[in-house]
Amino acid sequence: MRIPFIASALLLGACASSGASWSASSWDGLVPQTIGTQNYAFIAAPMAGQGFKLKLTLKTDGSFGVASAGPPAEKELEDAAIAAAPEGCTFVSLVLTPDGGAEADYDCN
Repeated sequence: MRIPFIASALLLGACASSGASWSASSWDGLVPQTIGTQNYAFIAAPMAGQGFKLKLTLKTDGSFGVASAGPPAEKELEDAAIAAAPEGCTFVSLVLTPDGGAEADYDCN
């Protein structure tokens, strides 16, 4: 699970270090990434038109269901949100969603 995270982090770091500050269009252009925690994997994707927010959705492969493992704990979602923060951005807050995911808000310079 670490290899996709590292590759995504490098890609996001390259985007963020291009010299320009974050804008709505650069944020919306982020590629969704897989973030692994101790028990779950999440897809972190930008929320278009919502400022600097990522939607964290539980990633399944068809053989795994939320019903069998239970919904992720808020701590796991927060850990994923912190790990998903692009370079130059700081995690601010997390709002849980009814689908077992979350919306994470960031402060980006």
